Amino acid sequence: MSLKNYLSKLIFTAKISHSVKSWISFIVNSKRYSSRLEKNNLDLKNNETFVYRLKMGKIKTDLYLRTFKGDIGVFYEVFWEKTYAKHLSLMKKNPKVIIDLGAHIGITSIYLSAKYPDAKIYAVEASAENFEVLKNNTKSFKNIVCINAAAYFEDGFVNFSDNELSYNQKISETGVSTKAISIESLKNNFGIDKVDLMKIDIEGGEIDLLSKENTWLSSVENIIIEIHHPYTSSSLNKDLKPFGFTIKKDENSVFTLTKD
Repeated sequence: MSLKNYLSKLIFTAKISHSVKSWISFIVNSKRYSSRLEKNNLDLKNNETFVYRLKMGKIKTDLYLRTFKGDIGVFYEVFWEKTYAKHLSLMKKNPKVIIDLGAHIGITSIYLSAKYPDAKIYAVEASAENFEVLKNNTKSFKNIVCINAAAYFEDGFVNFSDNELSYNQKISETGVSTKAISIESLKNNFGIDKVDLMKIDIEGGEIDLLSKENTWLSSVENIIIEIHHPYTSSSLNKDLKPFGFTIKKDENSVFTLTKD
């Protein structure tokens, strides 16, 4: 990491930390994580977790991050690198209903909650372990609803892997049997008629979700999605174009699609 980026991270973590202890813990544990990651020496069974006292918008909250599971990297990606900022700027108005598919431990949902405090956010996460952290992380945010299920094209059960970094877990041939929920069922369960923004990051599950039983797309206005091999931008365009979506931005496999 360059000196400029290192100093930027120091300043960033100092600004969001509600205590000196949290700030120091952030710096030390970020280094511990990055050092192990660079050496490909992460112990994915190590659940060491620190609680950081942070300021998220006007809310002071406790954020639970597992040091060696990838949580710290996701946090920096969303809040420091601002992965979604340019994508969100393409929306014509602030969203009132947001569905976060692949919510992980709630980092993106919290970011969206701070940016759109009047929005209702439905955070959907399949991993039972991630879900427990998600609930702890979002309990200070009254507009976030947590749902433990895999987003899928139909209701039922799927196998969900748990032997990768926490943000790489996905539907697979083997793994833990996990409840799957279709978007139509999700909408019906929570009385959702229209979705202003859907964020999708489900590690390849988007292939089935967007190509099968996908009439629910007519009720969605904006989508921000990270696609994964073998799904391509042309496949994405083919699946979503019939519902009026056009690709507005493509950056590092993250796409923004809106309806004109």
